[in-house]
Amino acid sequence: MSQKLLIELDKAGAEWVVVAYLAGDGRMLDVIAKEQSPHVITGTYISGCSEELVEKEESVVKLQTDPQLVADARDKVPELSGQGYFLPRSMSIRQAGKKANHGLNYGLGYRTFALYNEMQESDAKEIVRRYHEDAYPGIKVWHDSIQRQLNDDRTLTNCFGRKRKFLDRWGQDLFLDAYSFLPQSTVVDMVNQGMIDAYLDEDLQLDLLAQVHDSILIQYPTEELGLLAERIWRIADYMSPTCEYGAREFTIRTTAKVGYDWSNMNEIDISATQEQLANELAEKVELLNETKAG
Repeated sequence: MSQKLLIELDKAGAEWVVVAYLAGDGRMLDVIAKEQSPHVITGTYISGCSEELVEKEESVVKLQTDPQLVADARDKVPELSGQGYFLPRSMSIRQAGKKANHGLNYGLGYRTFALYNEMQESDAKEIVRRYHEDAYPGIKVWHDSIQRQLNDDRTLTNCFGRKRKFLDRWGQDLFLDAYSFLPQSTVVDMVNQGMIDAYLDEDLQLDLLAQVHDSILIQYPTEELGLLAERIWRIADYMSPTCEYGAREFTIRTTAKVGYDWSNMNEIDISATQEQLANELAEKVELLNETKAG
């Protein structure tokens, strides 16, 4: 009897990418075009460090959150001393970039940002300021455009034609809801429509287990890995429609992981050729079987 392999297809960093196109921010679009790490690049703007230094600091600080342990780890990177860099006290520079990328596109204030991320308000205030002023000033311009649209008819429409009318009291809470609507609805609509299209494609014989906002979880037997590689390709294609904001067309890449246990998944490269993907699947399945047997 063949094993059933779990496959998770995920829209990598999707909301950040959608915000970049909505805002038309040149720096964000440059990060996407160059296929750079948004968390590292944002870390450079927050700290003033180079990309290399952000990555070097990350390698020693890792996921430490205790300020003393973070400081002790940074002592191993002497290039950080005496240069006037801004160094968050309770996390690495890259981690600060990651939290900023996930939390600051939708109007979050520094006090709430500090509360969510268990950091001092003074650090949070500086991160928020640098994110909007030094890193990606286009986001604030986009926020202003959202408010103007709300003032016209209180209605926003995403690139798939989904409309939402915002009827709450005029003010900050309304704005925060509106800022998040277009990116979040764009991502979930592309995933849901892709899931539906794949399900209706009888050749794929989709065995769907879960949908979680920006990803789906499916399963297939491991007996025909060449066929499985083709199916993964086709499902990823269904999940990658062309979107358009600000007269700019774009797609959001899909990443994939496989495993027998949803909590222990291994990434696979679905940008490879079908033959390469089938070979990688064979290697992953063999490794999973050895791990399971051991």
